[in-house]
Amino acid sequence: MSYETETASRYRLRATHLRSIATAYQDRDTATTVEWVAKEYELMAHVFDDMDQAGLAGLRGKNSR
Repeated sequence: MSYETETASRYRLRATHLRSIATAYQDRDTATTVEWVAKEYELMAHVFDDMDQAGLAGLRGKNSR
């Protein structure tokens, strides 16, 4: 499993966890904010999926020099 795939998986797990936390808040503004953060994690997961599919993993090593 590539770094990008692992990262996407971790971000999706965090998003799921945050969504479950959001349901516990009685304050709607707080719940909405936590849900927004969960959506952002999902978006980042998609970016890492796209990077993996596009074969951009090899570029990561070249840029770190």
